[in-house]
Amino acid sequence: MARNRSLANRHLPVNLYCRDGYYAWRDPRTGTEYGLGRDKREAISQAIEANSHVAQPSARLIDRLSGKHNQTFGAWLERYDAILINRGLRPNSLSSVKSYLALAKVTWASRQIAEISTMEVADLLQTWVDKDQKRMAQHVRSRLVDCFREAMAAGWITQNPADITKVYGVKTKRSRLSLEQFQAIYAWSISPECRWTWLPRLLMLAILSGQRREDLSKLSLSDVKDGKLWVKQSKTGSPVALSLKLSLDDFPGFTLGRVIDESRKLYDTTSLIHHESNVGNAPSGSKINLRTLSLAFTYAREAAGIIDENPPTLHEIRSLSGRLYEKQYGKDFAQALWGHKTAHTSAMYLDARGSEWVVVEPI
Repeated sequence: MARNRSLANRHLPVNLYCRDGYYAWRDPRTGTEYGLGRDKREAISQAIEANSHVAQPSARLIDRLSGKHNQTFGAWLERYDAILINRGLRPNSLSSVKSYLALAKVTWASRQIAEISTMEVADLLQTWVDKDQKRMAQHVRSRLVDCFREAMAAGWITQNPADITKVYGVKTKRSRLSLEQFQAIYAWSISPECRWTWLPRLLMLAILSGQRREDLSKLSLSDVKDGKLWVKQSKTGSPVALSLKLSLDDFPGFTLGRVIDESRKLYDTTSLIHHESNVGNAPSGSKINLRTLSLAFTYAREAAGIIDENPPTLHEIRSLSGRLYEKQYGKDFAQALWGHKTAHTSAMYLDARGSEWVVVEPI
């Protein structure tokens, strides 16, 4: 039988205590006390709320009958692993995801996933913030957002507790796109899940040409002649002539010419990247606008499991292309690809209008 409460505490809600004007609530399950300050009204309000929470049964009968009492965070992580594998994540990437979620798994493994609150997610992230590991906290947050988002899609929860959390003090910088990430995005683009049949060609055209999104969008078949793709770069005005033989060792069997040929045989169109069916007011064969290109890439990136606070954009394929060509042919080759003229650049071609074209030929 519980002992009688002291006179000072008798008028307070159960588990709430006042000592020298300071209020504290004691968790009856663990005996742990939580300070609530000196505001009596606020302390009583929070104590009533806490008592209501701990008084809830561990699993309601309806949840036991429907199987929802087995929907723990640990059980969801098993499902989430399978989702990531289906996205085409490689073993190294999968290991990284598990490392980001390791503390969450230890902390919440037996908890019903629907009971995990935003405050609990924020407290978990604070673990790294307190250690001045804000970048790590940001990575963990991004992964938790995706993890809970998939749980929402599967019907396990109705809201994402990580979505509105913040990690302050991290300098915003767009992430670079790695070769492994690009390969994962491309793998998804050729899967049945991808509804943009033109997306694989966009990705390969971007990686093999190293050109900006704006320039990729406006390329047409009339720009292909004499065994080269002639590009007048929109940002700088630099003219580059890219050999159709351009290829990268990391993508065996692909050449710039082969990707362009894929565009030739699908539809009677002038644009290299075009709609292959009627989409809204855009007829098949018409050029795809910049916003649609970026949206498709973003969707594919997330579907491939690349979730970050500042994820790489479509533009980052240009940077990756340059790094791969630099590794294969040297820095000057990559500079020429981007239209940068150097003392050691490849041959120059003077066209009929007096423009100097940087000719980029594989060595």
